[in-house]
Amino acid sequence: MLQLLGLGAVTVGVWRGGVWGVAAAAGGIALSLGWTVRWRPGRLRRRGPPPLGLPEVLDLLRQAYDATAAWGVGATEGEFEVLATPDVGEEERRRGAALVQLASVDGRLHVIRDGDATLIAVGDFPYGAGLALAGGDHPETFTDGVARALRRYVGGMRLAEEQSSAPRARMMAGRVSRLVAGALTLDGMARAAVELGEQITHRGVALVIAGADGAHVVAVSSAADRRLGGLLLSPESPVARAVAMGVPVATRGNEDVFGLGVPERRRSERAGTAYPLTDGSLIVGALVLLGPPLEPDAPLLEDLGPLLTDLGPRLAAARALHDAERRAVVDPLTGLRNRRELERAMVAYGPRSPEPASLVYIDLDHFKRLNDTLGHPAGDAALKHVARLLEAAVRDGDVVARIGGEEFAVWLPRTPLREGVEVAERIRRSVAEKHLTWGGSVYPLTTSCGIASYPEPIGDLLNLPAAADAALYRAKQAGRNRVEKATQGH
Repeated sequence: MLQLLGLGAVTVGVWRGGVWGVAAAAGGIALSLGWTVRWRPGRLRRRGPPPLGLPEVLDLLRQAYDATAAWGVGATEGEFEVLATPDVGEEERRRGAALVQLASVDGRLHVIRDGDATLIAVGDFPYGAGLALAGGDHPETFTDGVARALRRYVGGMRLAEEQSSAPRARMMAGRVSRLVAGALTLDGMARAAVELGEQITHRGVALVIAGADGAHVVAVSSAADRRLGGLLLSPESPVARAVAMGVPVATRGNEDVFGLGVPERRRSERAGTAYPLTDGSLIVGALVLLGPPLEPDAPLLEDLGPLLTDLGPRLAAARALHDAERRAVVDPLTGLRNRRELERAMVAYGPRSPEPASLVYIDLDHFKRLNDTLGHPAGDAALKHVARLLEAAVRDGDVVARIGGEEFAVWLPRTPLREGVEVAERIRRSVAEKHLTWGGSVYPLTTSCGIASYPEPIGDLLNLPAAADAALYRAKQAGRNRVEKATQGH
């Protein structure tokens, strides 16, 4: 492998030229031939293994492009970083390492131009490499050349591991441990797991997690049908049965491993095997391997074993953290942000922001009467119904929150009063026109809205909640199902 990396360094040296280009080329020649220099004039002798490892070759690449820093992930020896000088900023180092981790999972080219620096990263799961270049105005032809050199380097990392004398099962276990260490979120771990599963088996892979509302697909590999992502599975599906019983379940022929009600796919793509993932006695979910069932003694199962063994406990921990973080910011009934998150978004906007902003308070009219007449389950259904209508009425970047029993709020950054009133009216009309269906019957709903805007007429951003609340009170006093604007004196 190092011979291939050496040849890559030769290419970079010849193409780039300059002092470091010559150094890279010279080092590349030595690598490709396996030579070292002994102090014996006029003689190069071939002896022993090549003297440079992956970090050293990456450093040659860094020097050839005059980069300030470089990163590599996915190698057996772990992650590594090489710097031009020790005083490279901590923020640049953190962002570069994170970008390379992302590239190692999604396999895409990432180029970020940020002021006086350019970050370039490529990946091929679980490997990734990247460079930080000084200056943010490099032409696209130049960054494409850097990306090609990095791809050759990443290809060499994979080849080195595949040609390693280490037992394959140990290599797979090492990949799993690096996957766990590198994934910082539940979504990131799920995505990394299915891509690793595909690398091991050369098949499409999906990851299913069991939740309170049933089993749902949280990630699919690049070779699987992307329409499966986010799918809630029927309790009668083979995957759900595997999760319920704790034993692998396989399908053949026309039976779909994901059950009925999934996107229509070719017959050859319906077969699969669901392997339960456990954390002690708790079944966390299942890893679904698409295609014909494997024989019990198939070598692939030995490679897949470390992933199945380690993924369950790690997913359980990641899911617990994800659920805790979600509970801290999300209303459990409607899935909207809670009051705390609304206040955080407003504070983050800054009390002296030069940009306008609007806050809309929305109250569901006669909610107590609905609860008393139809019962609390109907009331909960009404709140969820209104929550979805609110989300549909706003833009990406706006914040929709439930701040009380039947009271909601919509935070509209960069929105003056006139546009904010349009949003509030759209919300009011949407709720009035799209009735709640409950128990086979249709029930009309209406809302009252109060809106306050900064800097006109409310000059202090921190006063928007009180002003919006006062406007909402006037809307209810004036007969409900209407929008009222806050005034300077509320």
